[in-house]
Amino acid sequence: MHLKVFFLIILILSIFFNTSCANEKYGGEIDPKSPLVTVKDIYLNKDLLNKKVNLEGIIITQCQASGCWFFLKDSTGQIFINLAPKGFTLPPKTGKKAKVTGFVSNMGDNRVIIAEAVEIY
Repeated sequence: MHLKVFFLIILILSIFFNTSCANEKYGGEIDPKSPLVTVKDIYLNKDLLNKKVNLEGIIITQCQASGCWFFLKDSTGQIFINLAPKGFTLPPKTGKKAKVTGFVSNMGDNRVIIAEAVEIY
């Protein structure tokens, strides 16, 4: 009897860890063909304007009302990620690592990313 309980617990724990370690995806799919760039690249390389890119970093702050935007920080800086134009939101993920596929755009004097996809890992 104890052996059956032991195996049941192992089964439950393995299911929990396998599902909790899976990447969470929001919006569309991360585009493997788009170049991986840094925040610094986005600000310094004018050729990236209106181009689709991938960016990785940590979510440092996020819209508390509806999850329609966040700031992503990498080792070179931080950038505003706008989810609203593509009609998706993100539940609270501050402090989590993320990969974003989106288009580099201008908002006033600042560069932003109009996200098409976000993957949390």
